[in-house]
Amino acid sequence: MTATLLGGLHGCGGGAATSDAGPPDAATDAGAPDAATEDAALRDAAADDAGGALLPPEPSAGCGAGRARYGVGTTTGTVMHGAAARTFRVRVPPGYDDRVATPLVLMFHGGGGTGLQLEERSSRMSPVADREGFVVVYPDGTGRTWNAGGCCGPAARDAVDDVGFVGALLDHLEQELCIDRRRVFASGMSNGAMMSHRLACEASDRIAAIAPVAGVEMSPTCAPARPVPVLQVHGTADGHVPWEGGVGCGLAGVAFTSVPATMEGWRLRNGCSSTTSVVLEQGDGTCTGFDGCPIAGETVLCAIASGGHSWPGGVPREGVVDCPEDGAQSTTFLASEQIWAFFSRHARP
Repeated sequence: MTATLLGGLHGCGGGAATSDAGPPDAATDAGAPDAATEDAALRDAAADDAGGALLPPEPSAGCGAGRARYGVGTTTGTVMHGAAARTFRVRVPPGYDDRVATPLVLMFHGGGGTGLQLEERSSRMSPVADREGFVVVYPDGTGRTWNAGGCCGPAARDAVDDVGFVGALLDHLEQELCIDRRRVFASGMSNGAMMSHRLACEASDRIAAIAPVAGVEMSPTCAPARPVPVLQVHGTADGHVPWEGGVGCGLAGVAFTSVPATMEGWRLRNGCSSTTSVVLEQGDGTCTGFDGCPIAGETVLCAIASGGHSWPGGVPREGVVDCPEDGAQSTTFLASEQIWAFFSRHARP
């Protein structure tokens, strides 16, 4: 089957529901709606839009401030959280305008990885961001791990407040860049995917939607204040985070939630029915969505046939501790493309 992206930009990339057209001339402006009327019309239109992508942007404090800490391309940054200096990488797309509220995607590396590794040697998300006009941020975990609740490594063992760190990071970025606060998304690989699940559970006031890759929901509790759109990407032969759950062949040494249980949890939280429909087929990936989800509660699982613990369509893995039972890396399902297509049609209410 010919692949079809899960969604279009719907005016989201580079600032949704905005225009660079000049002001109308006086002859054609008679009876034109004022800003409040236009905003109300956009909200009415969004009611018919599955994820509210037509909702107007919510500009951050950095819009129009003329700050230049993060220029076009990738820049490293540091923010203090508690007593720790936390590092991250910021990718700003060509054509960025500090007067236009821009979507932001948080990308969390896997256990043992780094933001640099996820950007340059794994996900291939930055080229998508450059083309589509959104900002990507690649934070670094503590001891190369994230405290996703039940996993992983030093961050979980030492109860690092990574949800708090992400809040501080977003506060910083919203001051330094012109961010659309309605369109802040989270994705990640493995332990980083688990971190994106935790953010959806505990920070739904800031995260519009998530797209975890090869990582399941391991949060201590999960009670988001609203439905949160979820696109889960997972290989059916993942040996590290097994599809059916339990202890994998990697170094984590914990019993993971299964993929079906993870999806059932989000189905219930998002108020979807138990029936499903295929929404996309691309290469060795088949994406199935729950039916009957409410507005802004789309819940989709992309199963990668015989896929292993890797980023589908990403840079071929290197330096990864594998196990004989782990599946292959998909080269035909383009996860980063599909993740942005999913994000681009959602917005936080």
